[in-house]
Amino acid sequence: MEKLRFTFEKGGSIDAILNNNAPISVSSLLQILPIETTVFHTRWCGREISAAIKTLNPPPKEKCTTIVSKFDVAYWRDWDGVVDNSESPIKEAIAIYYGAEMLRYHNGFLSTNIIGRITVEQEKQLDSIGLRIWQYGIEKVIIERL
Repeated sequence: MEKLRFTFEKGGSIDAILNNNAPISVSSLLQILPIETTVFHTRWCGREISAAIKTLNPPPKEKCTTIVSKFDVAYWRDWDGVVDNSESPIKEAIAIYYGAEMLRYHNGFLSTNIIGRITVEQEKQLDSIGLRIWQYGIEKVIIERL
């Protein structure tokens, strides 16, 4: 099984175990690693932190869902044209959920490909990082393959 590590500029790291639910999305992500990008809180979707990425070949929808669980890691892009480009210049992202959510934007529901999970043993670290980014704003993150 492939694993990722997210290392945050203001402290802490989170490891994710990738799954086979969305193999094209996983492959597209692995091709661009390691990367340093910016992680931000996605307030409109609830307890989610997202890191902007740019894959070489944006993957298709793969078993997409609009409902996520705490500990999910997902690949997102605006397949359905819901997000207004003037409001969000982000075209692709990796998202980490520190709470169960129904993904939505003011123009409608958002779909995502679940690509992995954070282990429950990392819950305190996950909650701490999610709340810190929500309260204090963006920070840099390095995403790398383990």
